[in-house]
Amino acid sequence: MEATSHDVDLYTIGKGILKFDRFDEDGLPTGLRDLGNAPNFSLAPTEDTLEHYSSREGIDVLDWERAIKRKIMGKFTLDEYDRENLRIALFGELGTYAIHLLTAGNILGRLDFVGTNDVGPKYHVELWNIKLKPTSDVNLVSAELASIDFELTVQNDEANHPASPYGRITLIGES
Repeated sequence: MEATSHDVDLYTIGKGILKFDRFDEDGLPTGLRDLGNAPNFSLAPTEDTLEHYSSREGIDVLDWERAIKRKIMGKFTLDEYDRENLRIALFGELGTYAIHLLTAGNILGRLDFVGTNDVGPKYHVELWNIKLKPTSDVNLVSAELASIDFELTVQNDEANHPASPYGRITLIGES
């Protein structure tokens, strides 16, 4: 049974396994792959609005507002420098031994997160169609443990998932 609000069992120290299925140049999946240790993963919904202000008084007063854009962005960090992670971070092509820099177009795919935390509810996050963008340097020399930061944008996949075109989050243990 799911806990209700004001329940200390809902406090969370998040942990989990992040996997990515990179799409090939034809948009086909290449296989879900564990990305290694991901010390953070977060999602952030955003909304742009159109506002109207009445000019009938001494100061303009907001009298109408409507959403015109909504999207979900996300971020994660990887600290394992395997060849596939470096390919993503450096826009390298799929399936080559060497990493050929800047030879891939957009990095598109499916992201899958399974919560493994000991504290708080565990969630399974499935994002059907995302665009990845590296946002940090790929440090090949560092005095500390190196990591690579990424941003993601969730894209619509209504053709394959009409009931939930952007993805879904499921409480693990419930259907």
